Amino acid sequence: MISTSRLGTPPVPAPAPALPAADPWRRFMCVAYEGVILFGVVFFFAYAFSALTQYKGQSGMLRNVFQAFMFCVLGMYFVWFWSKGRRTLPMKTMGVTLVDQAGAPAGRGRALVRYLAASAGWALPLALAAWVHPGTIVLVVLPFVPTFFDAQRRALYDIVSGTRLVAEPR
Repeated sequence: MISTSRLGTPPVPAPAPALPAADPWRRFMCVAYEGVILFGVVFFFAYAFSALTQYKGQSGMLRNVFQAFMFCVLGMYFVWFWSKGRRTLPMKTMGVTLVDQAGAPAGRGRALVRYLAASAGWALPLALAAWVHPGTIVLVVLPFVPTFFDAQRRALYDIVSGTRLVAEPR
């Protein structure tokens, strides 16, 4: 039990020990496992959208609506799980948690900025591969390069959003 001083004020708790940064291997495994999990999420919501709107993949306005819908679905998924100390199943499996620079659980705002920055890190190389040259697809690894050189092993989207992935002690 924590005792209080004579003046009735509680003592200041000792700061929690800083958790080590998640190494690039854990990050890679989370991304790979997340792809497996997201297959089900995307399949379910894409099927529901298609069933409700009779969308069959044709180009036009409905395709843009579908893409925006899926972007929002994935955004809600990631912002929900990345904020307030929650974690996706791959994050739980690999023992990583998203925190801000002070070590506190990331809030919704930071999680949203991280999602938007990470989405740009995927969408830009995919667009370049489709419109410029297929070889530009290798740029999808660019956001992960800082994890090898940054002292806190942050990816580019972590640097932009002010977050970091930490490894839990096992």
